[in-house]
Amino acid sequence: MSDYHLSRLMLVALAATVALLKQSPEVLAVDPQPTGLREMNSVASPTDSHPIAIVNARLIDGNGGAPLDDACVIVEGDTIVFVGPQSEATIPSTAERIDAAGKCLLPGLLDSHFHSRSSAKTLVEYELNNGVTAFRDPGHPFKFYHWLENSDTVIPRVFLTGGHLDAEPPAWPDQAVVIGTPQQATDAVNQHVDQGASAIKIYMRLPLSSIESACIAASGRKVPVTAHLELIDADDAIRAGVGGIEHITSFGTSLADPAHAREFKQAIIKDSEARRAWRPRLWQRINLDNNPRLEPLLNLLVQRQTFISPTLAVFEARANEKNATPEKVAAFDNMLQFFALCHQRGARIVVGSHTAAPFAAQGKAYLREVELMAQAGMQPLDIITAATKNNAIFLGAQDRLGTIEIGKQADLVLIDGDPTKTISEIDKVDRVMLGGIWVAGR
Repeated sequence: MSDYHLSRLMLVALAATVALLKQSPEVLAVDPQPTGLREMNSVASPTDSHPIAIVNARLIDGNGGAPLDDACVIVEGDTIVFVGPQSEATIPSTAERIDAAGKCLLPGLLDSHFHSRSSAKTLVEYELNNGVTAFRDPGHPFKFYHWLENSDTVIPRVFLTGGHLDAEPPAWPDQAVVIGTPQQATDAVNQHVDQGASAIKIYMRLPLSSIESACIAASGRKVPVTAHLELIDADDAIRAGVGGIEHITSFGTSLADPAHAREFKQAIIKDSEARRAWRPRLWQRINLDNNPRLEPLLNLLVQRQTFISPTLAVFEARANEKNATPEKVAAFDNMLQFFALCHQRGARIVVGSHTAAPFAAQGKAYLREVELMAQAGMQPLDIITAATKNNAIFLGAQDRLGTIEIGKQADLVLIDGDPTKTISEIDKVDRVMLGGIWVAGR
């Protein structure tokens, strides 16, 4: 059978599955806010019984409200026991006082999309030293993290999905669980959760029938499903139960002219690597003005409270820099514009670094990501909420992480600046606390 006929058959199968799914609006969706999910590694608790009182801080608690000046936060063990104005604090006489005058106190940052494979050093240099106290690796097999069991290096909280679910031929054979039937998708979800996965990642070739089965199984196990999409339209995946979308590019085929989307899919079906050249080709042709597909997609994102981890920094293109073509520059401009529309409409945004980005210094992809969010019109407080509270909800750990509140775990970052005025100030990390222990900074 020729490549052409194979491509046509696969597209016909995709269209048939989409039509069937759209006739079934009652398809189960994953619980949008699972909670109580756990990291794979153990975080040490303080051995010193003395409380820690952080005083005179400008408090940004992660909930999105105005900062509180002259604030005090008291930590006992690994738990926050007081949050409020300095004037209302009763500080134990045995407490270690940290004077945070002129500094901002934030919840530990979270990273929704970080790949580290087998490197504790990377986790320290790229994440912990930059105030990131928890991250999720979406899609790498558990074998890449077996070293966690024997490592004594202090690292952030590690949330895993296990290998991503893909179909033949997988784009990343060493990282994928290859799924051939919907039942295999169900089985893979259960196996992953049994091994500690706190989310499931689906990848570019998985058909809708298997996506639906994976989402139903994940819902039963109370974990979310997140997706990197190329061949399946994002709106169809969301209707099938997907709760998170990785990469702004995953929305391309939902927004593009249907003829352009078919052309894109035909190229990717034949060769997964073609996506790298075809993504900018597709996106630069997208017209967001008077686009009949835009409003329904935005409505769906808001209605379903789908998490968007855009990883904008990965796709950044600037005119006449780093071999950027006019096509890539125009494509990225459209990505930023669509992201801005998502935020303006109230879609749920989270921050993911994807480890590295073309216009970020080593270890600073997270910083570049938040800078681009600001460039697209997000206010600094909204970005901080996306990086903390929203990310904690996405990770299913909002019961204990993501905000500075009494009873939450003491993951904190002290900033020698004010990121509520300029988001780049978030890079001025003074100290980082993980589980009640100062682990990075001065």
